[in-house]
Amino acid sequence: MQSQAQAPSQSYVWGVLSLRFEMELTRHKLEICRLCGLSEEFGSTNDNLTREENRLIDELSGILVQAIALEAREMAYGTGGRVGRPRDVMMPYLGPELLSIYLRCNNSGGRTSVATSIDGKPGQTEAGPLLEFIKATIEPLNNYLTTSLHRRPLSASRVARCALSQRREEAEWHRSAAAGKIRRPNVLN
Repeated sequence: MQSQAQAPSQSYVWGVLSLRFEMELTRHKLEICRLCGLSEEFGSTNDNLTREENRLIDELSGILVQAIALEAREMAYGTGGRVGRPRDVMMPYLGPELLSIYLRCNNSGGRTSVATSIDGKPGQTEAGPLLEFIKATIEPLNNYLTTSLHRRPLSASRVARCALSQRREEAEWHRSAAAGKIRRPNVLN
C-alpha cells in the first residue's frame, strides 16, 4: 500500500511554492506569452509588452499556487469519511482560469484530434494552441506534484476538456436564460 503524502502547509504553499512557481514560469516567459497570444497582441516593439508579460507570469503563478492551496486543504480536511476516489479540486479551478487568460488574446480556444502512431498502432492525440499553452503553464505544478507529493502529473488535455466543457455548460445556460426557458431568481424579494 502506497503511503499518502503529507499536505503542505499554507505558509509553505504561499511562501515557498509561490516563488518557485514564479521562477519556473519566468524561465519560460517568452514561450508562454507567445502561446497565449500576448506577444502577438502587443507586438514585439511595444513598450508595454514587458510589463504585461510580468503581470501575466504573476497571475499564472497565483493561479497555480491557488490550485495547490485548494489541494492542500482537500488533503488535510477533505476526506470526511467518504469512500472512494478523492475529490479533484484542482481541475475545476485550473481549467476555467487558464482558458479565461488564453481567451484574452484569442478569439476561441479548442482542441483538435491528430492521428498518430503509438507503438506502431494507429491512434489519436489532442493538439492545438490552447493545449500547448496549458501544458507550458502547468509544468511547474506538475513538477511539484510528481517530485514532492509523489502523484501523477495533471494532463493538459484533461484540464482543457474540463475548461471547455464548463464553458459550454455556461453558454448553454445563458442561451436558455435568454430564451426564457430558465427563470432567473428574483433576488429583490
